[in-house]
Amino acid sequence: MATSGSVIVAPNVLVRLVGLAVREVPGVVRLGRIPRTQAGLSGRRNSAGVLTHIDADGVSADCYVIARAETNLLELGAAVQATVAAVIRELAGMAVREVNVYIQDVEADSG
Repeated sequence: MATSGSVIVAPNVLVRLVGLAVREVPGVVRLGRIPRTQAGLSGRRNSAGVLTHIDADGVSADCYVIARAETNLLELGAAVQATVAAVIRELAGMAVREVNVYIQDVEADSG
Protein backbone atom coordinates (compact mmCIF):
# COMPACT_ATOMS: atom_id res chain seq x y z
CA MET A 1 0.00 0.00 0.00
CA ALA A 2 1.58 3.26 -1.13
CA THR A 3 1.31 6.37 1.01
CA SER A 4 1.75 9.92 -0.18
CA GLY A 5 2.45 13.01 1.88
CA SER A 6 5.17 14.05 4.21
CA VAL A 7 6.26 13.73 7.81
CA ILE A 8 7.66 16.77 9.59
CA VAL A 9 9.47 16.52 12.91
CA ALA A 10 9.12 19.70 14.97
CA PRO A 11 12.42 21.15 16.24
CA ASN A 12 11.32 20.82 19.88
CA VAL A 13 10.56 17.12 19.32
CA LEU A 14 14.05 16.59 17.92
CA VAL A 15 15.59 18.33 20.95
CA ARG A 16 13.53 16.15 23.27
CA LEU A 17 14.56 12.94 21.48
CA VAL A 18 18.24 13.90 21.63
CA GLY A 19 18.00 14.84 25.31
CA LEU A 20 16.35 11.55 26.22
CA ALA A 21 18.98 9.59 24.28
CA VAL A 22 21.91 11.42 25.89
CA ARG A 23 20.58 10.68 29.40
CA GLU A 24 20.62 6.95 28.60
CA VAL A 25 24.33 6.85 27.66
CA PRO A 26 26.31 5.05 30.41
CA GLY A 27 28.53 7.54 32.23
CA VAL A 28 26.21 10.51 31.79
CA VAL A 29 24.93 11.70 35.18
CA ARG A 30 22.68 14.39 33.70
CA LEU A 31 22.51 17.08 31.06
CA GLY A 32 24.49 20.22 31.75
CA ARG A 33 23.59 23.87 31.26
CA ILE A 34 23.74 25.67 27.96
CA PRO A 35 26.08 28.67 28.17
CA ARG A 36 24.26 31.98 27.84
CA THR A 37 26.41 32.88 24.85
CA GLN A 38 25.03 29.83 23.00
CA ALA A 39 21.44 29.80 24.20
CA GLY A 40 20.42 32.97 22.38
CA LEU A 41 21.86 32.15 18.94
CA SER A 42 19.41 32.64 16.10
CA GLY A 43 17.83 29.50 14.70
CA ARG A 44 18.70 27.30 17.64
CA ARG A 45 16.30 25.50 19.90
CA ASN A 46 17.26 24.60 23.43
CA SER A 47 16.03 22.38 26.18
CA ALA A 48 18.09 21.49 29.21
CA GLY A 49 21.55 20.65 27.84
CA VAL A 50 20.77 20.25 24.14
CA LEU A 51 20.91 22.73 21.27
CA THR A 52 20.00 21.82 17.70
CA HIS A 53 20.30 23.67 14.44
CA ILE A 54 18.55 22.48 11.29
CA ASP A 55 19.58 23.67 7.85
CA ALA A 56 19.80 22.38 4.29
CA ASP A 57 22.90 20.28 5.13
CA GLY A 58 21.23 18.47 8.03
CA VAL A 59 21.07 18.68 11.80
CA SER A 60 23.80 19.94 14.10
CA ALA A 61 23.52 19.13 17.79
CA ASP A 62 25.40 20.51 20.79
CA CYS A 63 25.11 18.35 23.91
CA TYR A 64 26.23 19.62 27.31
CA VAL A 65 26.73 16.84 29.85
CA ILE A 66 27.86 16.09 33.39
CA ALA A 67 29.85 12.85 33.54
CA ARG A 68 30.46 10.27 36.26
CA ALA A 69 33.92 10.82 37.74
CA GLU A 70 35.21 7.30 36.97
CA THR A 71 34.15 7.46 33.31
CA ASN A 72 36.62 7.59 30.42
CA LEU A 73 35.68 10.98 29.02
CA LEU A 74 36.92 10.34 25.49
CA GLU A 75 34.85 7.16 25.27
CA LEU A 76 31.86 8.93 26.79
CA GLY A 77 32.04 11.70 24.19
CA ALA A 78 32.25 9.19 21.35
CA ALA A 79 29.29 7.21 22.78
CA VAL A 80 27.17 10.37 23.07
CA GLN A 81 28.05 11.36 19.48
CA ALA A 82 27.13 7.91 18.13
CA THR A 83 23.89 7.76 20.11
CA VAL A 84 22.75 11.24 19.09
CA ALA A 85 23.63 10.65 15.43
CA ALA A 86 21.64 7.39 15.44
CA VAL A 87 18.60 9.10 16.99
CA ILE A 88 18.66 11.90 14.43
CA ARG A 89 19.06 9.48 11.50
CA GLU A 90 16.87 6.59 12.61
CA LEU A 91 14.08 8.15 14.66
CA ALA A 92 13.79 11.53 12.95
CA GLY A 93 14.91 10.44 9.46
CA MET A 94 17.18 13.47 9.09
CA ALA A 95 20.77 13.88 7.94
CA VAL A 96 23.43 14.49 10.61
CA ARG A 97 25.80 17.36 10.01
CA GLU A 98 27.68 17.28 13.32
CA VAL A 99 27.33 16.31 16.96
CA ASN A 100 29.39 18.26 19.47
CA VAL A 101 29.75 17.06 23.05
CA TYR A 102 30.76 19.42 25.85
CA ILE A 103 31.63 17.70 29.11
CA GLN A 104 31.11 20.48 31.61
CA ASP A 105 31.85 18.70 34.87
CA VAL A 106 32.34 15.35 36.54
CA GLU A 107 30.39 14.17 39.54
CA ALA A 108 31.39 11.49 42.02
CA ASP A 109 28.84 8.92 43.13
CA SER A 110 27.39 9.83 46.49
CA GLY A 111 27.14 6.83 48.66
